[in-house]
Amino acid sequence: MSRTEAIEHYREALRRGQKYYHACVSQGSFPYPQVLENIFPESRAAARQDLGVLEIPADAIVGTLADGRKAAFAGNFMPLLAETTEFAAKWINLCEAHLGPSGITDPITCFEYMGRFYVQEGHKRVSVLRSYDAPSITAKVTRLFPTWSEDPAVVAYYEFLEFFKRSGIYVLQYTHPGCFRKVEDAMGFAPDHVWTEEERADFLSMFWVLREACGEEILRQVPDHSLSEVLLSCLELYPYEQLSPLGESDMKKRINALLPDLKYASEEENTDNATVSTEPTIPEKGLVSRILDGLSHPVLNVAFIHVNTPQTSVWTLGHDEGRRHMEEALGSQVRVTNYFVNGKSAEYLMEKAVTEDNAHVIIATAPTLLGAARQCAALHPGVKVLVCALSVPYVGVRTYYSRIHEAKFISGAIAGTLCGDRPVGYIARYPILGVPAAINAFALGVRMTNPNAKVLVEWSCLEGDPARRLHDAGARIISGHPVAANTPSNVAPGWSTSFMEDDGTMTPIASDVWDWGRTYEQMIRSILAGAWDSAAPRGNSVSYWWGMSSGVINIELADTVPYGVRQLAGILKEGIVSGSVQPLHGMIYDQKGILRADNDTYFSPEDLMQMNWLCDNVVGRIPMFDELLPMSRETTKLLALPQETEEIAKEDTPSQEEA
Repeated sequence: MSRTEAIEHYREALRRGQKYYHACVSQGSFPYPQVLENIFPESRAAARQDLGVLEIPADAIVGTLADGRKAAFAGNFMPLLAETTEFAAKWINLCEAHLGPSGITDPITCFEYMGRFYVQEGHKRVSVLRSYDAPSITAKVTRLFPTWSEDPAVVAYYEFLEFFKRSGIYVLQYTHPGCFRKVEDAMGFAPDHVWTEEERADFLSMFWVLREACGEEILRQVPDHSLSEVLLSCLELYPYEQLSPLGESDMKKRINALLPDLKYASEEENTDNATVSTEPTIPEKGLVSRILDGLSHPVLNVAFIHVNTPQTSVWTLGHDEGRRHMEEALGSQVRVTNYFVNGKSAEYLMEKAVTEDNAHVIIATAPTLLGAARQCAALHPGVKVLVCALSVPYVGVRTYYSRIHEAKFISGAIAGTLCGDRPVGYIARYPILGVPAAINAFALGVRMTNPNAKVLVEWSCLEGDPARRLHDAGARIISGHPVAANTPSNVAPGWSTSFMEDDGTMTPIASDVWDWGRTYEQMIRSILAGAWDSAAPRGNSVSYWWGMSSGVINIELADTVPYGVRQLAGILKEGIVSGSVQPLHGMIYDQKGILRADNDTYFSPEDLMQMNWLCDNVVGRIPMFDELLPMSRETTKLLALPQETEEIAKEDTPSQEEA
């Protein structure tokens, strides 16, 4: 490089620095590199460690150690001083050296704190190398350890330290716990796996391709996402084996397919962008619209994707019976094809449904199909993709489920009238979204008819026989998983609320019923009527959560249930349908004695879905992830409950005695 070219490169770097500086000033943000001594004085460090010479990511160099050097650089480390200064002359000399035969060989000296680097010596070297978009810089690194605390950023940093020991990778930085483990899970690595040189090289190669594919253009569109978070979003959707060999062009296509979800997740508050549909919407259409729809889709091709076959899974059988009902109701307006994963690749089956069988709608009937569904929606944005799960916030796919807690409230009221002075048992399947609301609705139903009765909760996702544990604890009436309408009695799993004899015989009392047929009929009718786009005019995430008022949830009673109890169940159902009865309403305390609701509180759909506490008349707890059976962990991870917090202080709410 000639001196003239080096001078021109300085001028370009100066323009970049000035542009960054003025943009920060206009936005009221700090325009210079951060100063570590102002953020975290070295004297406050819990410990320090000399890491030797490392290759560190250039983008992670965010500041300087001391205050004196900051004014020469903008926050992006581009120069701010005029071309006539001694500083500029030295910068230009380094620029010539960088592109000369030997290049810049001396490592900089810096401190690392919380995964970010602060330069002690070598500021101009950083500036020159960053001006050429160097991905990494050689550095002598001293690490400063923060004092341990429960702050999520500190917890995440200490997780990084363990990750770094295994991987030797410095390019990833997260501020929320659990992210590093997710990356290694996506790569198929066990928690104690030490990366080989080949694995490290393959990962870094893929990461630098991702970096080039993203560029500033994409990252500007998702301002709250770092490159590390974009990577994690990609790994949630695409298997690592698919991403690893991609070139920049193919990688960019996959990132662009993710942009709607990344933009949605980058919003500070997503509540305004999330739509929960609590009732089916089937708008009236004019003649012209019906003609145009008929021309564009003479028949709506619907593909059902099931994990198992109806012969091997009662869950699949219920959805398949629902599919039959929908076909009979809609006749020639739909053409349905069934696909059964049953050990095959769900991604392959969805791709086949779209590209070979021209599916306009994909319906995946289990939460574990969410990853494949997201990939299908990203690759085929014109296809309508639905997954049977509760409130998963992705723009590309929509979720559907039913408000089963409404039926559970009635079942609880029935159980309370019949249990006498014994406790009532409840068997929950997974500790996931919506399940605590169902348990609590059942418990409140029990309390309404039997104020002193307790509800004992056991989980079928744990070791052992939950029904036997409940029986041994004194419960005789036990409620469990809902059943599907139209499921043949010879293969049904039994009534969801039953009386358990000492020998284990179950005498039916009542069933909470999912009517998947009504769900699918109304869902497809709404698509045929053009309600798909109107449900999310701004590209929001959408979750369909219908209940008794839509006819998709019901309660069935055994013939042996007394007449008065049957009347009570009918009155409660009519009240829920009309809205005059709210299952989770009134003075509600949790197991810690904290007031969760009073007579003026009405839980929103989002509150009910994300409820992560149990009522005070419930005996039992929500299990931890590590306690679950392996077969239950995938579903639980996908639909995990939000972590309980201590934000509600007891002193701010009246005790039960005071109330």
